[in-house]
Amino acid sequence: MKFEYKNNHLILRVLTAEYADAVLSFYRRNREQFDIYETDKPDHFYTKAFIQSLLTAEYNAFVAGKHIRFFLFDTNFPDKIIGTVSFSDIKKGAFCSCTTGYKIDKEFQHLGYGRRMLTMALKILVTEVHMHRVEAYIAPQNTASISLATKLGFIPEGTAYSYVYLRGKWEDHLRFVYIS
Repeated sequence: MKFEYKNNHLILRVLTAEYADAVLSFYRRNREQFDIYETDKPDHFYTKAFIQSLLTAEYNAFVAGKHIRFFLFDTNFPDKIIGTVSFSDIKKGAFCSCTTGYKIDKEFQHLGYGRRMLTMALKILVTEVHMHRVEAYIAPQNTASISLATKLGFIPEGTAYSYVYLRGKWEDHLRFVYIS
């Protein structure tokens, strides 16, 4: 597996701690919209030191084949992170499965970046990592994410009741699956 993939103007790249400023900027400018759908973060999440540690841990997990996080760039905006897609809980052998999560910068939403990013990443995951099953857990009110997943061929499997602890309570999520 490579650390960078290009397709037309899009670049998917695994980042090192050297990119901490860019990643921190991405998370800070999208904090309000991302935090709606994500677990609570520690107070020091929005610091350069924490992001450097996070990027180092994700890089090491990528090298070990346990976790993949690609950051999305466009050659027209080479220094700006547009989005991210991750694959976690990677299981091989008889399962060949994982879970995905994705997000797009608020400035670039509804422009096709999410669809192109996820299409590209799924192709890499299926052809190079040989994943058979990719699950996505989506908050029921996240209609944009549900629409994207279904357009890309994710199949609804039902509700994961009391799936994740968000903002002080357990919340249900819808489970979707992509089968290669």
